[in-house]
Amino acid sequence: MNNTLDVIFLGQDDARHARLEDALSHLGFSVRRCYDLVDVYDRYSRRPSPLVVLEAPLPDIHNAAVRLRAVERGLGIVAIATFADTESRIRTLLCGADACLPPDVSGLELAAVLQALVRRAVGLDGMDAASDTHAEEPALETWRLANKGWTLVHPGGRTLGLTTGERDFLSRLVAAPDRKISRDAFYADGAEDADSGITRRRFVDVMISRLRRKAAANQMTLPIRAVHGWGYMFAADITLDVDYRDTGDDSRMDGLEDWRRETADASAST
Repeated sequence: MNNTLDVIFLGQDDARHARLEDALSHLGFSVRRCYDLVDVYDRYSRRPSPLVVLEAPLPDIHNAAVRLRAVERGLGIVAIATFADTESRIRTLLCGADACLPPDVSGLELAAVLQALVRRAVGLDGMDAASDTHAEEPALETWRLANKGWTLVHPGGRTLGLTTGERDFLSRLVAAPDRKISRDAFYADGAEDADSGITRRRFVDVMISRLRRKAAANQMTLPIRAVHGWGYMFAADITLDVDYRDTGDDSRMDGLEDWRRETADASAST
């Protein structure tokens, strides 16, 4: 719809409607007069309009509103009629009309209502365009483990300091193929017996829960997903800083020792 002020006007060929048409034209609207519903449908199909004014018996208004609304959800529809009560206005609105006005409405009031519908239509077009842009160009979210893995950096720039256990968990997760690691592989590492594995499993669950809460408090939603019946995954792009990838075995062993201390603390608190 190129002309946002284009109006299809269903009315009678009399002086009152002529005055309404003149008032709308004077205020910048381009009015196409129609005298029956067949003419309305024909004109709309040949050149759609963003605004339609319907003055006719209520059954005709209801039928036209339903039909036109089904064609264009953003169409502005104004009904002009004698409404006997609130129920008749409600029925007209439910059929698809945006506004219900009395037959003695002035040209200025009608223009004001139409202008309000124009503003709404412009807003809907803007939202649709923004939605299409996002659909075509999805935002790329790349996280980063920085400061030798001790800091998780959000794509928006926010940072989160990590404990030894959190650092080890995230680094192993994001370094794994497809950023996925099975529970068995993760729990077995460093577990000397069955009880140790169970304790480690309990710690991991508690640690992930605490990490999510800590991140949420810092306005960050962690893309850590539990893969049902298998393990964990980091469901986003992430990079590891060079200084962290080159970390030696001594640092790794220190981290495992701290991990065991944190596991014992978590077990004691449950």
